[in-house]
Amino acid sequence: MATKSNVTSSSCLSFLKDALLLPTLNAKLFIPVLLLLVIPTFLLQITNVFCIEPQTMDILLHINELKKMDPSSPDYAKLATEILNEARELAMIAITVMIVTFVCSFTNQIVAFFATSTTYSGDRYSLTELFSKVILKGHRLIGPLVTIFMVDLLNIISMLLLAALLQQLAMRHMRVLYMVVLFLLPFLAFLYLNVVFVVATAVSVADMECRGVKALRQAWRLMTRVWRKQGYVLVVVVHLVAMVPSPLYMVAHGYSKKSMPMGLALLVLYALLSGLVQLFYFSSATVFYYQAMESKEVTAHDYVKIPTGEEATV
Repeated sequence: MATKSNVTSSSCLSFLKDALLLPTLNAKLFIPVLLLLVIPTFLLQITNVFCIEPQTMDILLHINELKKMDPSSPDYAKLATEILNEARELAMIAITVMIVTFVCSFTNQIVAFFATSTTYSGDRYSLTELFSKVILKGHRLIGPLVTIFMVDLLNIISMLLLAALLQQLAMRHMRVLYMVVLFLLPFLAFLYLNVVFVVATAVSVADMECRGVKALRQAWRLMTRVWRKQGYVLVVVVHLVAMVPSPLYMVAHGYSKKSMPMGLALLVLYALLSGLVQLFYFSSATVFYYQAMESKEVTAHDYVKIPTGEEATV
């Protein structure tokens, strides 16, 4: 996919401005893309607040009641059976939510990255045209699928390693300050790698020849060598912006227990804000990739253009 011919300012923050403005260049595409991001988040939070959490609390209350009962009584066996049935139902709901969330995450990333990539390159597709003319054309979908799968796997491994490290530090009965210091560096590395993974997905969408390990290597090189300062800015801004919707979710969660209409309205606002944050996340990674590549082309001293026969005759 061709990049812009003009090279933008090398300011550390200029690419973030371009990322904010990118969705406004093609409203007919990004409005449905935003809805694709908002609706699953809203449904997930409704399921969590009004189904999973209340049922979890009921199970915990029944377990506390069970502890006070005589194990030989008929009521004990009846309550134990009821707890087991509720736990099975809760497990089925949780598994279903997990599968749906996983599928939606895959789909939304692919659609959002193709939308930002094509729009930055100058194309103006609708959502239907994006699917028919770009995503489903040729083998364009294979690279992003491979990269997203690898990125998700690496994220899971990273989180498990962090959890294992935290557990080991806690078992050593160290002072809190020492634990924080020893845990801080790996945690910061995880935050940095998390953004590298997202840029790698942008790489695999923009460049059909880059996928999986190759896309990760390219993203790492761009963030650590070509556009190092901008890479740090991207990491900091992305994680700060990601924290913005959290207070609204806490407020919505509190109101849902007092007033369901107010709770639902706040959950809608939370889902909308989360969708906007995700869209900014994808746009920032895409714009970062393109402008870093443009900067690399401009500053490459060993790059020499070999004229073609037609150019030589002009």
